[in-house]
Amino acid sequence: MESSYIERRIARLESFRDICNLQGRYNHYMQTGQLAEKIPELFALSRPDVKAEMCDSGLWEGAEGVMRLFGHMGAKYSMRGALMVHMLLTPVVEISEDGQTARGMWNSLGTNTYVKDDGTLDAMWQLGKYDLTFCREEGMWKYLEFRWYVIFRSPYGAGWVERPLVEGLHQEGFPPVSPLHAPYDPGKAVNRFLPFPPEPRA
Repeated sequence: MESSYIERRIARLESFRDICNLQGRYNHYMQTGQLAEKIPELFALSRPDVKAEMCDSGLWEGAEGVMRLFGHMGAKYSMRGALMVHMLLTPVVEISEDGQTARGMWNSLGTNTYVKDDGTLDAMWQLGKYDLTFCREEGMWKYLEFRWYVIFRSPYGAGWVERPLVEGLHQEGFPPVSPLHAPYDPGKAVNRFLPFPPEPRA
């Protein structure tokens, strides 16, 4: 077996590990309240085509847009009693032939706290899907395109059949809501939560 082939295989395995660690760090930074300060380490902000979309936020482009979106999300969920613990499930990561870009997808299931209309707190279950494009920046893997699509955001006591979706991130002045913002609908015969995972390399 040629040493160059082995080196390429090792490089791909290291990239898979580093990408999974990047996604894991994002989750941990969100839980520890460090996310806003860590965005420059996680995202390829030097790239003009960097972008992010969360739930119904619309698509935010460029470094300034990405920072504004995550700043808005952080402010919205920084209330007393907040609880954001999201597990990462079913990873699919496909790395390009040249090893400079990659696609990744995870499901995430977890808990949130939200403020009800009367100002009191309520517990919420949340399920969604990460759809991510990564690139190398100075030898490090970073997010180039970051999307999280909601499947349900349901009050703990009601559940996703009775109340599939509570609140969101969109507000006046935000970009248009993506057509991929299509949460679970108990009235549908079939719910398909696009997009599909990246295909394996040929």
